[in-house]
Amino acid sequence: MALERLEFEYLGPAEKGKRDWEYIHIGHVMSGDLEILAEPMPHEPGVTKFHVTTSAVGFGSVWQMVIDEFMATHKVRACEIWINDDGATPAVVKLRLAQLAKEMSREKSG
Repeated sequence: MALERLEFEYLGPAEKGKRDWEYIHIGHVMSGDLEILAEPMPHEPGVTKFHVTTSAVGFGSVWQMVIDEFMATHKVRACEIWINDDGATPAVVKLRLAQLAKEMSREKSG
């Protein structure tokens, strides 16, 4: 099976405030689904990097559109995000990214 690797980088103002998460894992790699892994990049406070590995070759412009929309909506900064995809539709990608944003904004309890 051929895989495509895509890289996207977003620059913006440095993140303000304290981050309440250290590592996030959303979803599972399986047919028609994907997983997202995220970790902070405190040494680059205004940078967000996406690394996409997908079995759906030739859809880079669709990935760009979906991630651009996510970044415009959620203003994520100072983290590195890996997406491992096994043929998820854009709707599933948006769902998983929404789950990621929710986890990033969740405050630690205790």
